Amino acid sequence: MPYAYLAAAIIFEILGTIGMKYADGFTRLIPSVLMVLCFAISFFCITFALKTLPVSVVYAIWAGVGTAIMAVLGLVMFNEPLPMQKVLATSLIILGVVMLNFSGEKPVDQVAAETEVKEMKTVPEKMVITPAVELRARSAVNRNSG
Repeated sequence: MPYAYLAAAIIFEILGTIGMKYADGFTRLIPSVLMVLCFAISFFCITFALKTLPVSVVYAIWAGVGTAIMAVLGLVMFNEPLPMQKVLATSLIILGVVMLNFSGEKPVDQVAAETEVKEMKTVPEKMVITPAVELRARSAVNRNSG
């Protein structure tokens, strides 16, 4: 599911970028409103992808794939040139995103679960504090900390 949110974030980021081109520096109302709305939806979707995927991977995919698609759409929709330098640079971006995906980073929730299990194994039974004792200890620290 996080990749579905990431895909939606990329789509709305691309739509927002197209809207930005048509907004003509915020001089046209409807494209300007659509641009802001698309970027807001994109950021909303990306926050859900970030709940479980590493930020380095999410941001690289979001920016890299968006850049690559916009290079092609710029050629098709806006008759922008596509010199070999742009093709090479876009290819390197895509290669970087692919390499980052194979970097072995674990999703955030998996790292958190492994850390929690590791911490549970390293705490001696004598040091386990019951919630009531912990609560009293915290309030004592808070009173004396000022």
